[in-house]
Amino acid sequence: MVALLLAAVLPASAGFAAELVEQIVVRVNDRLITQSEFDKRLAIAARAPNHPTDPAEIERNVLEDLIKEKLLEERAKEMSVSATDEEVEAAVARVKAQYNLNTDAEFDAALAQSGMTRDELKRQMRQSITLQKVVGRDVASQLQLTDDQLRLEYERKKDQFYAVPESAHVFEIVLKFTPGDAEERQKAVGKAEAIRGGLKAGSNVSFPEIAKEQSEGTTRDRGGDLGTVSKGELVEALDAAIFVTPPDEYPPPALLSDSIHLFRVTDRKSSGYKPFSEVKEDLRKRIQDDLYEKRFSEYMDKLRRDAFVKIYVPELAKLDEKKAG
Repeated sequence: MVALLLAAVLPASAGFAAELVEQIVVRVNDRLITQSEFDKRLAIAARAPNHPTDPAEIERNVLEDLIKEKLLEERAKEMSVSATDEEVEAAVARVKAQYNLNTDAEFDAALAQSGMTRDELKRQMRQSITLQKVVGRDVASQLQLTDDQLRLEYERKKDQFYAVPESAHVFEIVLKFTPGDAEERQKAVGKAEAIRGGLKAGSNVSFPEIAKEQSEGTTRDRGGDLGTVSKGELVEALDAAIFVTPPDEYPPPALLSDSIHLFRVTDRKSSGYKPFSEVKEDLRKRIQDDLYEKRFSEYMDKLRRDAFVKIYVPELAKLDEKKAG
């Protein structure tokens, strides 16, 4: 390694042999990041969707990612952790399935378009799986949560994530009129009130039958059936008519600018919360996702503090200092 480092800084006059030795960009303990490795990752990052527009930010992000990878590789070596051939082959198979690459020829052609060979992909997969195992053991395994912790978090977050609004099964009869025509509007209002009065008095004709005969709404063929409606789902005037207090099976009609809506409201359910047993696993994932980012960042910071990291390119060293600051 000393020879490599010395050769990397020898002047060109040192001869052809020195030119063959690649420049070292960063040393992380006993692992090296070469200029070609850095440049290749930089090119990939610059082509990535939604990449930063500032070239310096791209360089800083690539530098940080490569240093993290070397630190995790060191940790993997300490832990004797590695990916098996079976795991690598399974990962490659998932990539082929994801992109519908059914033959080896299609697979190799797709890889060639990305500037990669099958062996390079396997090396990347092996590295990725290995590093995931390290993080899984050192970080993810420390995020186990007890039921008591989950219940406490449920009480804190249920208003934000698990509130269930008041709901009801709703049928409607819609009577339309020409906007601005007071006479038409009054006729529609009178007709709606007459239908409502008959229904409340125990009419022999059911609401769905009346809806099929007289409604002018889109639910006419379904007997006016709107299905289950949650409070706040419809426009304010309709919502207020449906969820009137106290509850009413046939509440007063809702008048809009060009129509009047008569409702039948059944199976009304109060607002509440999804039960803990139903949301427990979703809650666990939310908490673990939030904790993971924090714990992973703390974990990587510690690995770096405990490591020897030397950046040989002054411009990159300045970018790294800005990132740390």
